[in-house]
Amino acid sequence: MPVFLRFEHLDNEAHFVEVVCTHLRDAWTEVTAPVGLTPAVDAERAKLAFGAYTQTLKEITKLLHSQNPDHYKRAAALLDALNRTEVITDLELDGPTLESLEDNTALGLSVDDCKFRLKFVRFYSEYCNQLMAFDLAFRCCAAYEKTDIPYNPNYLENMCHYLKEHAHPNVDALYMIFKSYWFSG
Repeated sequence: MPVFLRFEHLDNEAHFVEVVCTHLRDAWTEVTAPVGLTPAVDAERAKLAFGAYTQTLKEITKLLHSQNPDHYKRAAALLDALNRTEVITDLELDGPTLESLEDNTALGLSVDDCKFRLKFVRFYSEYCNQLMAFDLAFRCCAAYEKTDIPYNPNYLENMCHYLKEHAHPNVDALYMIFKSYWFSG
């Protein structure tokens, strides 16, 4: 499994595709597998995301005196590219698992637990691309921060709604979101 160390490593297409595909497919398996969800990731779309990411970085770089975008700008460019290309193309659903949640008969789970997990299944099904794109960009940006300030479920839900409604290029807004997140903590 590839490890993210620095944004500059994402300048290599093969490494970018490997990091993106692995993260989107595997990073949340502890959460998605028990509810019967398996994301299908398209490497060709990851390559499209790489093209969008590098193009955005070129545009940003030309406007900067330093010619070196900081990690907030790079995270914003990454999030924007992944959000627009929607690298997760399908979700494989485990029918029996979902049925047991819908019927409140999942082994070892209360009715409330079944409802809670089913609510997650619906949310993930609708926002999987936004959720996973944000999670990856956030983790990459967080690698540069001295303090660990994890996002909470409410923040993630709001980000997913925002990204779904603003799929057009919005790198400046995403930059401000990342920068203000760590400066507010």
